[in-house]
Amino acid sequence: MSTVQHSNPSGAVPPYRDLFSSVTIVPPNTALAYISTQWAGDRDSNVLHPDDYHGQAKVVWTNIGTILGEPGAGVKDIVHRVVKFKEFDDEIGRAVVAAVMEALPGEDEYWWQSSLAFAQVAGFHKPGIVYTVELIVAVPPK
Repeated sequence: MSTVQHSNPSGAVPPYRDLFSSVTIVPPNTALAYISTQWAGDRDSNVLHPDDYHGQAKVVWTNIGTILGEPGAGVKDIVHRVVKFKEFDDEIGRAVVAAVMEALPGEDEYWWQSSLAFAQVAGFHKPGIVYTVELIVAVPPK
């Protein structure tokens, strides 16, 4: 079975700070899972770590690790990430990367491989939310 392939064509603008791949190719006959927006909330829809990028990213990526495990996937199977920030600068970026590494020990090397769309947005559905993630994942065959 083929695996997901990631590349950065030499003629294209390089990825910002090497945080993603410009191209991701999914092999034929691969099931895809679309992971809905993940945000740092508890089971009662309370915002965890209001206005804290590191705290929210750690909750979000811990939840994503659990979600990916259900169909037998891992971070290496992420094809595309959509990441939204209420604000963004290098300090916030470093806080999020640190949180990902804490939430997904041993899998963080794969986090950089998928393609990426990231945006700064005016706001989210609840006050205090500053970071969300959506994913497309190539589900490994069982």
